[in-house]
This record gives sequence, C-alpha cells and structure tokens, in this order.
Amino acid sequence: MKSNVLEAKTRDRSNDKETIKLFWRATMRYKRNVAISALLVTANVILLTVVAPLFVGKTLAALAIPDGEPLRYFVLFIGAALLGIVFNRIGHPYAMAHQAIVARDLTERALTSLLRRSVGFHNDRVGGKLVSDVLDFTAAYLQMASAVFIDALPLATTLLIGSAIIYVESVPLGLFITIMTVTIIGLGIRTSIQMRPRRYRRLEAGKKMTAHLADTITNVQTVKTFGAEDRELREHQKLGQIFADIRVEDWSLISRRGNNRMLILVIFQALFVLITIWLVRHDPALLGVGIFAFTFTITLSNRLFTVNQLIRIIEESLLQASPMTAVISDQPEITDKPGASELRIQGGQVELQNVSFRYHDADRNNYVFTNLNLTIKPGERVGLVGPSGGGKSTLTRLLLRFDDVTDGAILIDGQNIADVTQTSLRQHIAYVPQEPLLFHRSIKENIAYGKPGASPAEIKEAARLAHADEFINKLKDGYDTIVGERGVKLSGGQRQRVAIARAILKNAPILILDEATSALDSESEVLIQEALWELMKGRTAIVIAHRLSTIQKMDRIVVLSEGKIVEEGSHKQLLRKKGLYAKLWSHQSGGFIEE
Repeated sequence: MKSNVLEAKTRDRSNDKETIKLFWRATMRYKRNVAISALLVTANVILLTVVAPLFVGKTLAALAIPDGEPLRYFVLFIGAALLGIVFNRIGHPYAMAHQAIVARDLTERALTSLLRRSVGFHNDRVGGKLVSDVLDFTAAYLQMASAVFIDALPLATTLLIGSAIIYVESVPLGLFITIMTVTIIGLGIRTSIQMRPRRYRRLEAGKKMTAHLADTITNVQTVKTFGAEDRELREHQKLGQIFADIRVEDWSLISRRGNNRMLILVIFQALFVLITIWLVRHDPALLGVGIFAFTFTITLSNRLFTVNQLIRIIEESLLQASPMTAVISDQPEITDKPGASELRIQGGQVELQNVSFRYHDADRNNYVFTNLNLTIKPGERVGLVGPSGGGKSTLTRLLLRFDDVTDGAILIDGQNIADVTQTSLRQHIAYVPQEPLLFHRSIKENIAYGKPGASPAEIKEAARLAHADEFINKLKDGYDTIVGERGVKLSGGQRQRVAIARAILKNAPILILDEATSALDSESEVLIQEALWELMKGRTAIVIAHRLSTIQKMDRIVVLSEGKIVEEGSHKQLLRKKGLYAKLWSHQSGGFIEE
C-alpha cells in the first residue's frame, strides 16, 4: 500500500515542484560558486552573441559611410570576442566543478534517505531499481543544470540584451523578434504539455524493465537452477518491446513537431529579411543595426529551435528524478522522536508490556500480537519456539525497531525503545538472522562490520570462537577473500559462521539469534553451540530455533502460537506438561520440527 502511495506521488505534478526545491537548495548551498559561474557564463554570452555581432554590424555599416571608422569597430569586435573567450575559459569549468559538487551532495542525500527507510520498505522493493533511482536522480540534476546554464541562461541573456538593443534602434524589428520568440516558445510549451502523459508511460515502462533486470541478475543462481534463462529473456524482451514502442512513438512525434517548428522559423527568417530590407531602404542609417539584427535573428533562431528540446530535457529530468524525490519527501516509516536519548544499558532487561502489533498493510483486525506481556531478566537466556507464523521473528523485528508496536511498549532497562535513538538501540544488540546478510567485501571486513577499527587479532579471535577460521585459513586469500554479493561465494554454513563471528566481535549486551544454526550440519552445530554458549555468558539472549536441541539448555523456553504465549518453562518442565512443546519435541525428526 505504501509502495502504491509513492508511485502516485511520482506521477503527481507537485512532485516536480519538490524536485526543483531539492535541486535549488542543493545548488544554493554554494552561493559564491553559483554567483561566479552565472556572472562569467552570462558575460561570455553577452560578449560573444550580442556585443561582438553588434560591432561586426557597425564595422560593415561604417564601410558604407564616407567618414565611418570601421577599424575602430573592428578592434572593439576583437576585444569583445577575446574577452568573451576568456570568460568562457574560466566560467564553464567553474560551473562544471560546481555541478559535480552538488551532484555528490544529492547522491548522499538520496542514500541517507534510503538508509533511513525501514527494513519493510526495502523488502517491498527491488534493490537494483533503488540504485537506478539514485543514479537517475543525480543524472537528472546534471541534465537540468546543464540545460539551465548551457541553454536557458544564454538564451534568456541573448534574448533580453539583443532585443533591448534592437528595440532602441528599431521598434518594428524588436516587435518582430518578440512575436517570433513568443510563438516558438509557446509551441514548445504546448508540445511539452501534450507529451507529458507519454513520458509518464515511458518512465513506468523503463522502471519495470529495470526492476526485472535487477531482480533477474540478483537471483541469477535461481534462474540457472531452474533452467529459466530463456523464460527470463522472453519476459525481458516483452518489457523491452513495450518500452521501445513507447520510445519510437515519442520520438516520431517529437521529430514531426521539430520539422513543423523548423518550417515556422524559416518563414520568420524570410519575413525578417524582407522587413529589414524595407526598413533600410527607407532609412539607410539602420544598415548597421539591420546587419546586427539579421545576425542576431539567425543566432536566436538556432537557439529557439532547441527550445522544445530544452523544455523536454527539463521535463525528462523532473520525470527521471521523481521516483527518488518521492522517497526523499516521504516520511520514513520508523523515526526517532525529537530529542530522543541514547539507550543506556545497565543489565539488559527486556520487557514487553501489553504489546499489540499488526503490519501496516494487513487487515484492520489481523493482529500478530494482542496485549502480549513478557519479561526477560538481565543475563537470562530465553528460547522462543512454536509453529511457523506464531510471531517469533516478528518479535525480534519489534525489539530491533524494524517495525513499531501498534499498542503497548517495549522496554530495555526501563527505557521505552520508542524514546531512544534507533542507532543506540541497535548498537547494543547483536543480531544473527536465519539468512546471513554479508556484503560484497572481504571476510575480514564482514566480520569487523560490528566493530569498526577492530584489530586483525580481534577479528581472528572472533572467527576462531565461531569456528570460521577452520575454512577461512583454507581459502587462497584467507581473510581477504571477497565473499560475493550477499556472500554467495560461501556455503550457507560458512556464511552463518561469519555472521556469528561478527556478533561475537560486536560484544553487545543483548543477543538475538534467529535460527542462527539452521544452515549448519550437525557436526558444525555442536561446535557453534559451544561458541554461542560462551557468547551468551553475562548477556541477555533471545534464541529462536526450529531445532529444539539448540535451546534445551536455555534458562527458559517460551512457546508462541498464534501470537500468544501458550507455555513457558525449562525444557524438562515443558516436557512434563505434555503440551504444545512436548508435541513439537516428539514430532521432531533429525532435530527439526515437522509441521
């Protein structure tokens, strides 16, 4: 549902205003750079497209006058041209450097926004598409900035200064240029408005194709496992054909409209020549301004012909930036309260007080938990078991504030986790998920992620305790081995051991293990359990496991079913009760729950 809201915002025209605001604020953070760039570029345009042609006209006109001074005007022409080149030499590199800095800032802004979004937000989206949105956002700014500095600003400057000079010398010529300009720009704006729905269609088609590409490449091993290369290629061809058809339709229309504008400009130029001839015949003194006006009109016509392209670039830039703008302008799902304090751990007691929770996209009455109460004492080791869908993993998500409770509160050492910063909360929790999440970096970097700046000795000790050093030392590059995207170059058990080593090195007071030994063989599990028991000493530990053998020695086992605590006690106590836990235990085969 949230995803649909963002897609609607992408198509909303107010989103364009927000994009312009974002770009403007990022640009104006460096006012000095903007002022210098604009001044130099404007001066360059005035000198090369207005002043220099004006002196050329006066030079030629002076040849027809007995006491004219063509050499003086020629020298002024050379001076204006050279000065314009100097300004251009300084101004454009300065402007490009400024754009590069702003683009860097916008990329950081986009990444910051994505990092602040919830885990649920990212679970609902294809990661590759989000990367594409970030790159498109920055590229859109560069296109728009270039259009404004290289095209729009010179056009506006040329038009205003040149027209003013012509108006002073000849009102009819000035009026003609004004009419020509308004006509061509008006046609460009009209075309842009008519093309807008087509551009939205093209954006959506392009994003669908990109999302499919990213999803396919990310899951290429699954594609190959099922021999589905041709199937995915056919799907891509179908999406690519839709995108190509829209592009051909758009570009064909743009080409036809461009030819129409070209014809109109040629007609205007022809009329301008006739008007200039008529005016000069009646007033020979207008020859100089007539030559300038004609040169100016040719230059202006060339620039006006690109007006529609300029408008289209700006429209395309706004459209290209819109998905990321929608994300940036949207409120993150999980936020820190104003003035949120840092979490302070004393013993690590965890309390759930009348916790109720349902997912934002679930039915109104479809709660995972309703008035759930649970207290885990400092240093207590608690196992969570129960059938799938009972709420075990959801409970860990709430503890980490990947989601916020709907009602009630979760307290750590008496502090409501909704009142502390998310960063400080998660810094005090070591989390090992069922599916280990590794970066496309070295094993050494992955282990040290929870403790930046850890020494090589600390990293190796954590790996030894997790029994990961046994396979790491056999690798060609050892701890410098790159594990691949999401750790695909390692086996499931190896990835899990690296994740456990990372948790060991983090040395947090609260430990959450969500099926942390599920990817291990029985022999490895025995070794890892030894490390985990050592890790749990003096820490509050919450362990989710389908292998009930993993949690037999827990201080307490909590049995969850349909969002409720149906039993709790030690392994022996629960077996004696002959309830759900005993049933699950008796149904195990090879250490797993049969459901």
